[in-house]
Amino acid sequence: MFPSDGQLGPQVAEEDPRMMEPRTENEEDGHSVMIDPAPAVPPEPAGPALLLGSPSCGLADDLPIPGHRQELFPAWRGPLRVASGLSLGAFLYNFLRDVVQPFVSSRDNVFYKVPVLVTNKMLADVALTMLALVYLPGVLAAICQLLRGTKYRPFPVWLDRWMRARKQLGLLGFFFAGLHALYSLSYPVRRSYRYKLLNWAYQQVQQKKENAWVEHDVWRMEIYVSLGILGLTLLALLAVTSIPSVDDSLTWREFRWIQSNLGTASLLVGTAHVFVFTWNKWVHPSQFVWYTPPTFLLVVLLPLAVLVGKAILALPGIRWKVQRIRRGWEDPAHKLPEDMGSRL
Repeated sequence: MFPSDGQLGPQVAEEDPRMMEPRTENEEDGHSVMIDPAPAVPPEPAGPALLLGSPSCGLADDLPIPGHRQELFPAWRGPLRVASGLSLGAFLYNFLRDVVQPFVSSRDNVFYKVPVLVTNKMLADVALTMLALVYLPGVLAAICQLLRGTKYRPFPVWLDRWMRARKQLGLLGFFFAGLHALYSLSYPVRRSYRYKLLNWAYQQVQQKKENAWVEHDVWRMEIYVSLGILGLTLLALLAVTSIPSVDDSLTWREFRWIQSNLGTASLLVGTAHVFVFTWNKWVHPSQFVWYTPPTFLLVVLLPLAVLVGKAILALPGIRWKVQRIRRGWEDPAHKLPEDMGSRL
C-alpha cells in the first residue's frame, strides 16, 4: 500500500525512479521516445542449458547458489513483528475487558466471545493502527525536512527503515481489515446471536412494545456499515496499485496521487468508521471497565495524530516550503558550511 522500496528513498525524490532511462523529445508530436542504448543484436541459437541460464528466461534467479542461504521474506520480518505484537496486545486487552472482567466480577461465563467477538475487535484495532503506521513516517519525514531546511541530509536510520517498510505495513493492514469484514458478516449466523435475538423479542413482548424501532441507532448502523464498505474499497484500490504490473502501468504522478490522496482518504474513512460505531458510548461509565479506557478510544489516537499532522502540513505556507525543499531548495539558515559538509 503502498510505495515500493525504490520509491521510498530517504530524500523523498520527486522524480520517478522508474523513468531513469535516456529519453529524447520527438519534435513532431512532443512525446518522449526511448533511445536504444545499443543496437539490436540478433539472437543466437541456444540449447536448453543456455536458455535456462539466460537473463530473459528468469529461471536462473530461482536456482540456489552453492554456499549461499536464501533469506525468507527479509522485508516482511519487521512488519510481521509489529503486526504480531499489536495483535497480541489488542487480543489480551479485549480478552481481559470482555471475558475475564465479567467472570471475576459476577461469575458470568462469556468465554464464547473469544473466537469471534474478541478476535474481531482485535482485527479492527490492528487494521486501523497499521494503516496509521503507513502514513505516520511521511509526516515525520516532512517535519524532519522542515527542521533541517534541506532534503540532502539523510533521515535517521530508524525512520528510513520505517519508510521502506510502508508497503508491507499497508498490505498487512489490508489483510486485517478484510478479516474484520468477514468476521463482521458472520455475526447474524452465530448461534449465540440467535439466542439473544429470541431473548430480545421475548422481552419486548413482556414489556408490551409493538415497535422497537430506535431512530438514532438505525442511523448509526447504516452510516457505520456504509463507511466500513467505503474504507475497505479504498484499501483494496491501494493494494491493487501495489501489484508490480499495475504499478508499472502508472506514471509517477498517478502513483503518488493514488497513494497520497486515496491513502489519506482511507485513513479518514476508517477513523470516521470507529467514531460512528462508538456514537455516544464515549461518556458511558460502563465502558471504562476496571478503570481502563475502551479500545475504540485508544485505537483512534494514532490515526487522529496522523490526520492532524497532515492537515497542518497541508496549510499553504508550510506546504509551499516543503515542496520547495523537495525540489532541491535549501534554507540558508540551516545550510552547513562547505568544509563542515565535506567532513560530515
